[in-house]
Amino acid sequence: MEPIIRTHKGLFEPHGTSARLVWLGDNPPTCTMTYLEIDPGKTSPHHIHEWEHEVYIIEGTGTLVCDGKEYPVKAGDAIYVPPNVDHYTLNSGGPSVLRRIEVNPLIAAQSGGAKNDGGEGTGEVPVIRNLADLDLVPGPAQHVIAGPQGAKNYIMAHRCLGGNDNSPMHGHEWEHMGFILSGSCLLIVDGKEYTVTEGDAVLVPPHADHEWRAIGDNKAAWLVFNPVTD
Repeated sequence: MEPIIRTHKGLFEPHGTSARLVWLGDNPPTCTMTYLEIDPGKTSPHHIHEWEHEVYIIEGTGTLVCDGKEYPVKAGDAIYVPPNVDHYTLNSGGPSVLRRIEVNPLIAAQSGGAKNDGGEGTGEVPVIRNLADLDLVPGPAQHVIAGPQGAKNYIMAHRCLGGNDNSPMHGHEWEHMGFILSGSCLLIVDGKEYTVTEGDAVLVPPHADHEWRAIGDNKAAWLVFNPVTD
Protein backbone atom coordinates (compact mmCIF):
# COMPACT_ATOMS: atom_id res chain seq x y z
CA MET A 1 0.00 0.00 0.00
CA GLU A 2 1.31 3.42 -0.91
CA PRO A 3 0.81 6.59 1.12
CA ILE A 4 -0.74 9.78 -0.22
CA ILE A 5 1.80 12.64 -0.20
CA ARG A 6 0.57 15.98 -1.48
CA THR A 7 1.51 19.66 -1.10
CA HIS A 8 -0.66 22.72 -1.57
CA LYS A 9 1.79 24.08 -4.15
CA GLY A 10 0.16 23.79 -7.54
CA LEU A 11 -3.20 23.02 -5.91
CA PHE A 12 -3.97 26.31 -4.21
CA GLU A 13 -4.73 29.35 -6.33
CA PRO A 14 -3.96 32.68 -4.60
CA HIS A 15 -7.17 34.36 -3.44
CA GLY A 16 -9.00 31.11 -4.22
CA THR A 17 -10.95 28.49 -2.29
CA SER A 18 -9.43 25.78 -0.11
CA ALA A 19 -7.00 23.29 -1.68
CA ARG A 20 -7.92 19.66 -1.03
CA LEU A 21 -4.82 17.98 0.39
CA VAL A 22 -6.56 14.77 1.49
CA TRP A 23 -10.05 14.29 0.08
CA LEU A 24 -12.74 11.68 -0.48
CA GLY A 25 -11.07 10.31 -3.61
CA ASP A 26 -8.08 9.33 -1.45
CA ASN A 27 -10.37 7.04 0.59
CA PRO A 28 -9.47 8.45 4.00
CA PRO A 29 -11.22 6.40 6.70
CA THR A 30 -11.78 9.23 9.20
CA CYS A 31 -11.14 12.78 8.05
CA THR A 32 -10.06 15.13 5.27
CA MET A 33 -7.51 17.96 5.17
CA THR A 34 -7.63 21.26 3.32
CA TYR A 35 -5.26 24.24 2.98
CA LEU A 36 -6.42 27.85 2.89
CA GLU A 37 -4.87 31.30 2.73
CA ILE A 38 -6.91 34.21 4.06
CA ASP A 39 -6.01 37.60 2.59
CA PRO A 40 -5.65 40.68 4.84
CA GLY A 41 -9.04 41.90 6.00
CA LYS A 42 -10.81 38.81 4.64
CA THR A 43 -12.39 35.88 6.45
CA SER A 44 -12.83 32.15 6.12
CA PRO A 45 -16.42 31.06 5.33
CA HIS A 46 -18.88 32.12 8.04
CA HIS A 47 -21.00 29.12 8.96
CA ILE A 48 -22.32 26.69 11.56
CA HIS A 49 -22.56 22.90 11.33
CA GLU A 50 -22.89 19.71 13.37
CA TRP A 51 -19.25 18.63 13.08
CA GLU A 52 -16.09 19.99 14.66
CA HIS A 53 -13.09 21.66 13.02
CA GLU A 54 -9.48 21.13 13.97
CA VAL A 55 -7.33 23.94 12.58
CA TYR A 56 -3.63 24.74 12.65
CA ILE A 57 -2.31 28.25 11.90
CA ILE A 58 0.86 27.89 9.83
CA GLU A 59 1.60 31.59 9.39
CA GLY A 60 0.05 34.94 10.26
CA THR A 61 -2.23 36.34 12.94
CA GLY A 62 -5.94 36.93 13.09
CA THR A 63 -9.15 36.65 15.06
CA LEU A 64 -11.32 33.56 15.50
CA VAL A 65 -14.94 34.58 16.04
CA CYS A 66 -17.16 31.97 17.71
CA ASP A 67 -20.76 32.84 18.55
CA GLY A 68 -19.87 36.52 18.41
CA LYS A 69 -16.89 36.30 20.78
CA GLU A 70 -13.39 37.11 19.52
CA TYR A 71 -10.29 35.02 20.19
CA PRO A 72 -6.83 36.09 18.92
CA VAL A 73 -5.00 33.41 16.93
CA LYS A 74 -1.45 33.25 15.60
CA ALA A 75 1.11 31.02 13.94
CA GLY A 76 1.62 27.82 15.91
CA ASP A 77 -1.93 27.72 17.27
CA ALA A 78 -3.77 24.40 17.24
CA ILE A 79 -7.50 25.10 17.40
CA TYR A 80 -10.55 22.98 18.20
CA VAL A 81 -13.86 24.54 17.12
CA PRO A 82 -16.72 22.55 18.70
CA PRO A 83 -19.75 21.36 16.73
CA ASN A 84 -22.75 23.68 16.44
CA VAL A 85 -20.79 26.89 16.98
CA ASP A 86 -21.21 29.86 14.62
CA HIS A 87 -17.66 30.67 13.52
CA TYR A 88 -15.21 32.24 11.08
CA THR A 89 -11.59 33.43 11.10
CA LEU A 90 -10.67 37.01 10.22
CA ASN A 91 -7.20 37.96 9.01
CA SER A 92 -6.76 41.01 11.19
CA GLY A 93 -3.00 40.76 11.41
CA GLY A 94 -1.83 43.41 8.96
CA PRO A 95 -0.58 43.08 5.37
CA SER A 96 0.36 39.38 5.40
CA VAL A 97 -1.79 36.40 4.49
CA LEU A 98 -2.93 33.98 7.15
CA ARG A 99 -2.07 30.39 6.17
CA ARG A 100 -3.75 27.41 7.78
CA ILE A 101 -4.83 23.80 7.42
CA GLU A 102 -8.22 22.49 8.46
CA VAL A 103 -9.17 18.90 9.28
CA ASN A 104 -12.80 17.77 9.22
CA PRO A 105 -14.61 14.46 9.77
CA LEU A 106 -15.78 12.82 6.55
CA ILE A 107 -19.37 13.98 6.97
CA ALA A 108 -18.27 17.54 6.14
CA ALA A 109 -17.14 16.58 2.62
CA GLN A 110 -19.79 13.90 2.12
CA SER A 111 -22.56 16.40 2.85
CA GLY A 112 -21.09 19.12 0.64
CA GLY A 113 -20.20 21.33 3.61
CA ALA A 114 -22.28 23.81 5.56
CA LYS A 115 -24.64 25.74 3.27
CA ASN A 116 -25.43 28.69 5.51
CA ASP A 117 -24.07 32.05 6.64
CA GLY A 118 -24.04 31.26 10.33
CA GLY A 119 -26.74 30.90 12.94
CA GLU A 120 -27.42 30.51 16.62
CA GLY A 121 -24.71 28.44 18.29
CA THR A 122 -24.31 26.65 21.58
CA GLY A 123 -21.83 29.16 22.97
CA GLU A 124 -19.27 26.43 23.62
CA VAL A 125 -15.78 27.93 23.83
CA PRO A 126 -13.08 26.87 21.33
CA VAL A 127 -9.76 25.40 22.47
CA ILE A 128 -6.60 27.22 21.34
CA ARG A 129 -3.18 25.76 22.22
CA ASN A 130 0.06 27.16 20.84
CA LEU A 131 2.79 24.59 20.21
CA ALA A 132 5.42 26.95 21.68
CA ASP A 133 3.64 26.75 25.04
CA LEU A 134 3.79 22.95 25.17
CA ASP A 135 6.73 20.84 26.30
CA LEU A 136 7.36 19.21 22.91
CA VAL A 137 10.46 17.06 22.62
CA PRO A 138 11.71 14.38 20.18
CA GLY A 139 10.15 11.02 20.86
CA PRO A 140 6.65 9.55 20.80
CA ALA A 141 3.77 11.67 19.52
CA GLN A 142 2.39 14.06 22.13
CA HIS A 143 -1.30 14.95 22.21
CA VAL A 144 -2.21 18.54 21.39
CA ILE A 145 -5.98 18.19 20.93
CA ALA A 146 -7.53 14.99 22.26
CA GLY A 147 -10.36 13.84 24.51
CA PRO A 148 -9.72 16.39 27.29
CA GLN A 149 -9.99 19.18 24.69
CA GLY A 150 -13.24 17.77 23.28
CA ALA A 151 -12.01 15.72 20.30
CA LYS A 152 -14.66 13.17 19.33
CA ASN A 153 -13.60 11.77 15.95
CA TYR A 154 -9.82 12.27 15.73
CA ILE A 155 -6.98 13.68 17.78
CA MET A 156 -4.17 16.05 16.84
CA ALA A 157 -0.70 15.14 18.07
CA HIS A 158 2.81 16.50 17.53
CA ARG A 159 5.83 14.41 16.55
CA CYS A 160 9.42 15.48 15.98
CA LEU A 161 12.71 13.79 15.14
CA GLY A 162 16.17 14.87 16.15
CA GLY A 163 19.31 14.06 14.18
CA ASN A 164 19.75 10.34 13.44
CA ASP A 165 16.47 9.57 15.20
CA ASN A 166 13.66 7.33 14.02
CA SER A 167 10.34 5.94 15.14
CA PRO A 168 10.01 2.16 15.39
CA MET A 169 8.52 0.27 12.45
CA HIS A 170 4.91 -0.48 13.32
CA GLY A 171 1.46 -1.05 11.88
CA HIS A 172 -2.12 -0.79 13.12
CA GLU A 173 -5.69 -1.06 11.90
CA TRP A 174 -6.18 2.69 11.68
CA GLU A 175 -4.61 5.28 9.39
CA HIS A 176 -2.25 8.19 10.08
CA MET A 177 -2.82 11.58 8.53
CA GLY A 178 -0.03 14.10 8.92
CA PHE A 179 1.17 17.56 7.98
CA ILE A 180 4.90 18.33 7.93
CA LEU A 181 5.56 21.56 9.84
CA SER A 182 9.31 21.87 9.34
CA GLY A 183 12.35 20.05 8.02
CA SER A 184 12.30 16.80 6.10
CA CYS A 185 12.54 13.10 6.87
CA LEU A 186 12.00 9.67 5.38
CA LEU A 187 8.66 7.94 5.59
CA ILE A 188 9.04 4.20 5.03
CA VAL A 189 5.81 2.37 4.13
CA ASP A 190 5.82 -1.37 3.43
CA GLY A 191 9.55 -1.23 2.74
CA LYS A 192 9.46 1.69 0.28
CA GLU A 193 11.09 5.04 1.12
CA TYR A 194 9.46 8.43 0.54
CA THR A 195 10.95 11.82 1.34
CA VAL A 196 8.49 14.19 2.99
CA THR A 197 9.20 17.84 3.59
CA GLU A 198 7.72 21.03 5.03
CA GLY A 199 4.21 21.66 3.70
CA ASP A 200 3.47 18.05 2.74
CA ALA A 201 0.20 16.40 3.71
CA VAL A 202 0.50 12.65 4.25
CA LEU A 203 -2.00 9.81 4.52
CA VAL A 204 -0.61 6.44 5.62
CA PRO A 205 -3.19 3.69 4.94
CA PRO A 206 -4.47 1.35 7.66
CA HIS A 207 -2.52 -1.89 8.21
CA ALA A 208 0.60 -0.53 6.44
CA ASP A 209 3.92 -1.14 8.19
CA HIS A 210 5.56 2.27 8.48
CA GLU A 211 8.39 4.17 10.10
CA TRP A 212 9.57 7.78 10.26
CA ARG A 213 13.35 8.18 9.99
CA ALA A 214 15.63 11.22 10.13
CA ILE A 215 17.80 12.05 7.12
CA GLY A 216 21.32 12.52 8.46
CA ASP A 217 21.34 15.33 10.99
CA ASN A 218 18.13 16.87 9.63
CA LYS A 219 15.36 17.62 12.08
CA ALA A 220 11.67 17.36 11.27
CA ALA A 221 8.39 18.11 13.01
CA TRP A 222 4.85 17.29 11.97
CA LEU A 223 1.27 17.06 13.15
CA VAL A 224 -0.40 13.66 13.30
CA PHE A 225 -4.17 13.13 13.11
CA ASN A 226 -5.37 9.75 14.37
CA PRO A 227 -8.93 8.49 14.79
CA VAL A 228 -10.24 8.24 18.32
CA THR A 229 -10.09 4.56 19.29
CA ASP A 230 -11.43 2.75 22.32
